[in-house]
Amino acid sequence: MRQHLTPYLLAAIAISFTACDTDDDPIDPTYTVPDTYSFERDGASTVTYSGQTERLDQLTLMGTYMKSANTIGAAALDAQTLRNMFANRNSPYSGLTFSKDLQSKCFAPDTVFFQEMMDQLADISQFTSQQAAQGTPGVLTTGNSSSTAGYLVNANGLEPTQVIEKGLMGAVFLYQAMEVYLSNDRMGATGNDEFDGANNYTLMEHYFDEAFGYLGAPIDFPSDLTSDDARFWAKYAYARHTGTDYSGIATDLMLGFRKGRAAITAKEYADRDDAIQSIVTEWETVAGGTIVDYLQKSLSSTSVPLYKRNHQLSEAIGFMIGLKYHSNGGNGKYQPIYVYSKIEDALDIIGTTTDLYALTDTDINNAIAMIRAAYPAGTIK
Repeated sequence: MRQHLTPYLLAAIAISFTACDTDDDPIDPTYTVPDTYSFERDGASTVTYSGQTERLDQLTLMGTYMKSANTIGAAALDAQTLRNMFANRNSPYSGLTFSKDLQSKCFAPDTVFFQEMMDQLADISQFTSQQAAQGTPGVLTTGNSSSTAGYLVNANGLEPTQVIEKGLMGAVFLYQAMEVYLSNDRMGATGNDEFDGANNYTLMEHYFDEAFGYLGAPIDFPSDLTSDDARFWAKYAYARHTGTDYSGIATDLMLGFRKGRAAITAKEYADRDDAIQSIVTEWETVAGGTIVDYLQKSLSSTSVPLYKRNHQLSEAIGFMIGLKYHSNGGNGKYQPIYVYSKIEDALDIIGTTTDLYALTDTDINNAIAMIRAAYPAGTIK
């Protein structure tokens, strides 16, 4: 069982959502936290995060396009199409219309990095007719029961698709949640005293909802009945949650979101801040635990086939890059629970320029040690 607990989980509180005004009149300090991420005022929902849902949809479709090159003989990918999907430019989504885009919400200094990874992916997709091997790009199928299905990799065995997808989970979703919506600016002392125009919510309520939207979780998460609807970060939270090392982590993460939102409506800002701190802890533990899980599954003792080993290593690299985007000294209300310089030490061992074919178990174990050292002792199993 997982040992981490947060103090606020022990709180027992009750609330009234019946008041429709948002002035400074005294409010009953007791409130209830709903069982799902559902909040109403005057019988109407106060929750909306459609922009975040659009961006999750866009990364899903982008991933589908990138992964279409994972078989021998697949059609080559087009770099401009990938860039257009990133920016939602020139109607790239096959008849689907979106009003939002990923690029404008990406951590701006690294936009070029992701565009260049898209270009690299398109370049190596010219070699889908050949089997990949050390020094040779193509579709890596070695060890797969299928001789044609695998993963498109570069000459070092890196799968750019995973770096792009997992990296953008950090550079857009994690970054926006931690550094923008759950920031000191938006979770301060203002923005919760009046409605946002004609909307049935305050700005603070809405900002918190948008942070939740980037988690990719169903409103009843982590219900087993809707676990298949969990996307991106929520998908990985559920994977850790149902294992043995982090059992219950998705429950704690979801409770943080539900409690924080209820506390905002009740104007109980100390409770809101406790909840945000818990969200940071649980979300970032999911990331660290996922990285180590992928690295451990890549050790020779697991007898993992080569095509899958390099795929898992590529996913770990993408997640390590993704942790860059919650910054010490940044705008987030709370600093990350990890030290990113130690994540960079792990990336020096297993990174985007590493020859993954040449990695040894010693290299992988050293990277695992760096990830664990980046977090508070005992956090990452």
